Amino acid sequence: MKKVLIAALTLAVLVAAADAYLGQVVGSFMSPAGTLTRGLARSASYLYVLDGNNPGLVYRLNPTTGSIYGYDVLPFAGSNRGLAFVYNNFLYVGNDTNDRVYRVTADTNSVLSSWAANHDPFGLDAYCTADGGQNTIAMYSTDSSPSAIYTHDLWTGSITNSVTIAGASDYDCAYDWRNTCLWLGRTNSWVYGYTPSGVVMGSFSAPQPLPSGLAYYGSYLWVACASYGYIYRIHCPQGFVGAEPASLGHVKALYR
Repeated sequence: MKKVLIAALTLAVLVAAADAYLGQVVGSFMSPAGTLTRGLARSASYLYVLDGNNPGLVYRLNPTTGSIYGYDVLPFAGSNRGLAFVYNNFLYVGNDTNDRVYRVTADTNSVLSSWAANHDPFGLDAYCTADGGQNTIAMYSTDSSPSAIYTHDLWTGSITNSVTIAGASDYDCAYDWRNTCLWLGRTNSWVYGYTPSGVVMGSFSAPQPLPSGLAYYGSYLWVACASYGYIYRIHCPQGFVGAEPASLGHVKALYR
């Protein structure tokens, strides 16, 4: 009898996993930055939320409930867009007023260093090999004029690679190391995933217009939609196939 119950539970788990699809919303909460959310980042403990006000704020939230643990004011002026977390306890913040990227402490927002991006760093995320920015080897950034994905040296900001993409926007990005995919919010209210060569490998409709902040952790994407000020937790399974069923309006997740 015990073996039968275990087999049934295992089957139920497999069926539930198979029903998950890329773009499926599993939770949501109001962003403390509201419609001014300009970037998201994930560590093992927190979801960081960038408020694009001048001066900007960075909030620390419970990633599941949205409860606020604290916040800090950024010690530099300008329009802040794009946020990335890098292990061990650093945040990278883009500033499109002076086109610089700042490295700050994640717990106090004290500036440790900065470098020139040589473009508007609208989107930022760590090019890493594990959740929470572990084993970060470079920094991704995105811009809309020209529409491109840039790879920067982590310490000097030197551009080591760039690829042109169609229809980029001035929104945040998130690197999905499980699928080797950079997710980017677009002004048409869709989220697109790009390969390192700039080819679209998947996409899904954002829950609300203006997906202005993105973060990735544990096979989920956090997407902040600036239209109504909510943050959504969304399935981002490993090994999805980039088909777009018209009946769903999302990319169905098929497992290899």
